[in-house]
Amino acid sequence: MLRLWLFAAWFSALALTSAAGFTPPTGRWLTADGQTVIALAPCGGQVCGRIVGMTLPQAGAPMPRNWQGQPQCGEIIIRASPPSPGQAAWRGTVTDPRDGSIYDATLRLDSLNRLHLHGYIGLPLFGQTQIWQPYAGPRLTDCQMPGQTSG
Repeated sequence: MLRLWLFAAWFSALALTSAAGFTPPTGRWLTADGQTVIALAPCGGQVCGRIVGMTLPQAGAPMPRNWQGQPQCGEIIIRASPPSPGQAAWRGTVTDPRDGSIYDATLRLDSLNRLHLHGYIGLPLFGQTQIWQPYAGPRLTDCQMPGQTSG
C-alpha cells in the first residue's frame, strides 16, 4: 500500500512539474515567411490561433479569402491542447485557409522564445517544421501589416 501511495505521489508531482514547466505558446507570432501574424490565445482548455495580420499583394488590394469565400482575417487556423505528462509539445491541428486542408500539428517554444510549428499527415516524420518569431511590429489595423506589401 505504501508503494502504491509513493508511486501516486511521484506521478502527481511529475504531472504537475511537467504541466507547470511548459509555457503556453500564447501571443502574436510572425509566420516563417513573414507574411502573416497569428495570435495564439487560450480558448477553453486549448490554445487557438487566429489570423490577425497579413501582408497584402499590393496597396489597396482586398483581404484574401479562404476556401469558403470568407475573409481570412479573424479565421481560427490552429487548435492545440496542452502537453500530456512527459511530452514537450502542444498537440492539435492547423488548417490551411487557402484550401481547407487540415493537418496534425505540434507546437513548442524553444529557449529563444521562438515557436516551432510542425505540421504533418499521419506520422510526424512526414511533416514540416516552421519557426515563427514573436511579432513585435506596429499595431495591426484592419488585419493589415502596416506599410508592407508582398510584391
